[in-house]
Amino acid sequence: MSDKSTSMERSREKLKNIIKDEITILFENALDFAHVACPPATYPQLRSKILRVGNNCIRSINTQLLHFDIEYRASAEDVIEVRQKQK
Repeated sequence: MSDKSTSMERSREKLKNIIKDEITILFENALDFAHVACPPATYPQLRSKILRVGNNCIRSINTQLLHFDIEYRASAEDVIEVRQKQK
């Protein structure tokens, strides 16, 4: 396996995790609002459907990402510089 494909795979995994985290935040917030707005008797069904749709969305995006070459470019905040004392 070449360094480029390994780098692309790491970049793809990083993007998958970012997308998963953002979608999870979205449906957690939707559930918070729904919990307030829905009658207690119907909330469990709505919760189940929201979680199913969110998880299906994550799986679908992950499948689609396999068709892309992805390269992560670190921002200034991601770059850590290490300096050694000169002897």
